[in-house]
Amino acid sequence: MDREQTLLMLSERPELVHTFPDSLLSSKVIDELKNSHGVAIAEVAGRDSIAAVIVAVKQYPIKKILPTIAFTGTEFGKWETTIEKSRLLAKKLRRHNVKVFDPLFLGSPKFWWLLAGRYISSLFHQFGFYTPCLGCHLYLHAIRIPLAKRVGAPYIISGERERHDGRVKLNQITAALNAYENFVQEFDVHLLFPLRYISSGEEIEKIIGQTWEEGREQLQCVLSKNYQDINGTISYNEGDVSKFFNEFAIPVAKKIIRDYLNGLRPDYEAFQQGSFPQIKLTKSAG
Repeated sequence: MDREQTLLMLSERPELVHTFPDSLLSSKVIDELKNSHGVAIAEVAGRDSIAAVIVAVKQYPIKKILPTIAFTGTEFGKWETTIEKSRLLAKKLRRHNVKVFDPLFLGSPKFWWLLAGRYISSLFHQFGFYTPCLGCHLYLHAIRIPLAKRVGAPYIISGERERHDGRVKLNQITAALNAYENFVQEFDVHLLFPLRYISSGEEIEKIIGQTWEEGREQLQCVLSKNYQDINGTISYNEGDVSKFFNEFAIPVAKKIIRDYLNGLRPDYEAFQQGSFPQIKLTKSAG
């Protein structure tokens, strides 16, 4: 797929979860991955995702990497930057004799909408807080499960980590990472967090082997820092976060992923409030 076709695809953001056109994922590549051992799906975004893969290949018997770039509908910036980082990853892994394939774009805006956008009012009413980031990051991990199953990859590598030089990222606190990990494991795929307990950005740069300021050279999100107060502080309750996952996000995502794995296109319209039994949200006042 050439640059013009890629940009057109990213502007339209079609449903790309389990079925891909040959120009994105050829049958030859699928067969090679399915007939190989040590295959992993890499989540490619910013510097942490690149560092995570470098660490993972040292810790696990990984020999082939399929880089993936997921779209949500809220990102902005130069997509070429993320593609370039996939090439950087391939360069970094040559010394480890790991084959890195061309990056694959995937995503489902309607899936993201359901987990992070549709129920804002009801979620705030029921759980006492709301941020799209929790549903978004669950989406980013879940969207790769059907692909992992299709190519026989036992691993999905993520750059999520609990600590960020003393700062808290609500979508990467302990309760959130545990929820993501347990969810993916239900489908017999291992979600790896090689950087989970690394707190220093300097250590991340050492792993990559070059200077790379956090948040630079990657796509940005229009909802960035939405859970911070005006002075940058964050107030949250881990119990409420766990309830959000257990009572809403996990049941919804589980149904959608099972549909994909069964060769079905999820009926997103059937997820309207009151018509899907796994969603047990109370009605908002008014």
